[in-house]
Amino acid sequence: METAGASPPQVMQSVQLVSNTWTRDSHDLFDFEAHQLHTKSFTIPTSMKCVRSGMDIQMLCEHSVPPLGSDMLMRLVQKEGVFWVDKGSPTSSSKKLWLVVRDLPTCSYYLAEGDVIKLGRFKFRVHQMVASASEATQPELKLDDGFSPCIVKATHVTDLENTCCRICLLDGSTADDPLVVPCQCKGSIEYVHLGCLRHWIKGRLNLSDSSSGSYFYRPLSCELCKSGYPAYIHMDRERLPLVEMPHTAPPFIVLENVVRDSQQHATRGLHVISLAENKLMKLGRGHETDVRIADVSISRCHATIRYAEGKFILEDHNSKFGTLVAMKKPRVLDASGTAMSIQVGRTVLSLSVRPHSDVQPNALLAQPTTTSGATGPPAEAETHDGYASL
Repeated sequence: METAGASPPQVMQSVQLVSNTWTRDSHDLFDFEAHQLHTKSFTIPTSMKCVRSGMDIQMLCEHSVPPLGSDMLMRLVQKEGVFWVDKGSPTSSSKKLWLVVRDLPTCSYYLAEGDVIKLGRFKFRVHQMVASASEATQPELKLDDGFSPCIVKATHVTDLENTCCRICLLDGSTADDPLVVPCQCKGSIEYVHLGCLRHWIKGRLNLSDSSSGSYFYRPLSCELCKSGYPAYIHMDRERLPLVEMPHTAPPFIVLENVVRDSQQHATRGLHVISLAENKLMKLGRGHETDVRIADVSISRCHATIRYAEGKFILEDHNSKFGTLVAMKKPRVLDASGTAMSIQVGRTVLSLSVRPHSDVQPNALLAQPTTTSGATGPPAEAETHDGYASL
C-alpha cells in the first residue's frame, strides 16, 4: 500500500555514449565498413568532456585537465535538465563535429543554405537553393573572391572609337557590344569587347546548351596578368553575368567546392544542378554521377540529393567513408532516446538519452564498460550562449 502524500520516485536522465575509433589515422576519415574498431561505452549523468589519447577514449569532468598530447573531441553539457552536444573548445582550432547522415532518424538530412557537406575527404558548401519557379531566380555565381566589379559607362561608346579590342583587333565600342576593362592589363591590351570576352570564357568553361541547365562554373583568370575576372558586370544600372549561362529550371541547388588542401585535385567552383522533373542528383566517383569526384575516399554512388515537399533532402548510400554535415552550433539530444551519431576525426560517437529511476542527483559516474575511464565528482554544467532555454 502506498503511503499517503509520498512523492513519486525521482526520474533522472543520463546519456549513453558508445565510441568507435578506427585503428587507422588517415585524413580524419572513419571507415564505416571496418571491422577493426576500438569500442567503449559510457553512462554520463552530467556535463563532461570527451578526449582521445591514441586509441583510448576518456570522459573527463568539465574542469579536468586533459592528458598531455590528447585530442579534445567534444563536450556534453547539461543545462536545465537538457543535454547538449558541443565542440571540444570554443576556439577555432577545435576539431569540427560532423553529423553522420546515415544514423539520423530518417537516414536523411534536410539541407539549408550555408550547410557544409563532407563526402570522404571532400567538402561542399550549399551555396544556393531555389525551390519554386515563382521566385524567378537564377543561380548566383559570385564567389567571395574580392574581385573589383567591372563597370561599363555610357561615355565609353564615344571615348573609345579608336580603341582596339585585344581579341578581335577591331576598333570601336557600341552600346550592344561595349569595350570593357575586365582585368589588370594595361596599354594596348587593356580593352576587350564584352561579346568577345563572353565567347572566349564560354569556350573555356565548356558550357553545354542542355535544357536541364546543369553545369559546373569555375572562376577564370586573365592569361596575361593572372588577375581574376569578375562574375558580373554593371552596365546601365543593371547587374549582368559576365558569361551568359544556360537557363536553369527550378528546383535547383548550387554546391560550392570547398578547396583548402593544395594536394586535393579539385577545382574551386560551383556545381549548378537542376532537380526539375523529379531528378535525383547523384554525387560520387562513378561516371554516371552529376557531381563526379575522382578520389579513392569517394564511393561510386556516395550520396544523393532529392527535392520533395519543398525540401532538399541529402541521403547517404552506404558509402565507405560516410556522408557528413558540419554542426554549426550546439545540438540538443532528443529526450525521447533517439540516438545521434557525431564523427570527430577517426572516432564516431553515438549518443542517446536514457531514463534512470530512483537515482539520487549526481549519484552516477561516467564508467566505461570495456576499460577503465575517468572518475571523480561531476562538475556543474556551465552556461553557454549557444544553448537555448527549453
